[in-house]
Amino acid sequence: MQLKTMITYKTSIKIILSILTGFILAGCQKVINVDLNVAAPLIVIEGLITDNPGPYLVTLSKSGSYFNQPLLPPVSGAQVIISDNSGTIDTLKEIKPGYYQTIKTKGIPGRTYTINVLSESEEYSGTSTMFSHVRIDSLHLLKSQQRFGFGNPDESRFELHCFFKDPVEKNFYRIKVITNDSINNENFRLYDDQYTNGEVTDLRVARPKRGDRCTIELFSLDKLTYGYYRTLEDLIRTNPFFGSTPANPNTNLSNGALGYFGASAVSFKTVIISDSLINTAR
Repeated sequence: MQLKTMITYKTSIKIILSILTGFILAGCQKVINVDLNVAAPLIVIEGLITDNPGPYLVTLSKSGSYFNQPLLPPVSGAQVIISDNSGTIDTLKEIKPGYYQTIKTKGIPGRTYTINVLSESEEYSGTSTMFSHVRIDSLHLLKSQQRFGFGNPDESRFELHCFFKDPVEKNFYRIKVITNDSINNENFRLYDDQYTNGEVTDLRVARPKRGDRCTIELFSLDKLTYGYYRTLEDLIRTNPFFGSTPANPNTNLSNGALGYFGASAVSFKTVIISDSLINTAR
């Protein structure tokens, strides 16, 4: 009888505590209305000239809401002109809505390129200089110094390193990794030669698996294009619920346009992670 009384007493206490907790939580709740200003759409210009054979593409679109971004609407019927400091003037051809293709432009290291866009009676421009072509000397598979206690060991035991000779000048780089035809567009792998100017540079670029086909592309960027990618990477990594207010990355474009116009020399190498390569990894 005493045991039954104790159980009934404990049960009653739990019920009372549950009711009190519900009242407390209900009293603490507050509806917060976040006033998100809906800004007028802005033009987004994206274009990159490289020293690989053209033609090159420039895309025009309109910006959308931060929390509701389907495919951005293309901007059609614009006039897009790219010129360089050697006197070439190229009026791009719109090959489909929002996609404009060069006709005469050639990417040559050392040249400066300017884009001029006329759309809906507004003019936008941007300038970029192509830095020196930096050749990838080699790709090496090395044994990882990190140890992992779970997962497929082939996924963590090896690291792919990219070696190149940095010129004796200020350089900014972007590494693009293509694994089995798949590109990780949210990882820009940016590098500033602040501490390696003029030296042989070793960058870890991937943790491949057995059988992977990896293509590494090395882009030599000017400072403004590097700044665009750097701030874009920071924004992608920022959680909007715990970080700062959503913003736009830096740009080298005028008149409030978003995006970037860049010129970059690019080199690339491809390697297949074969058994023989794994067996010779240091």
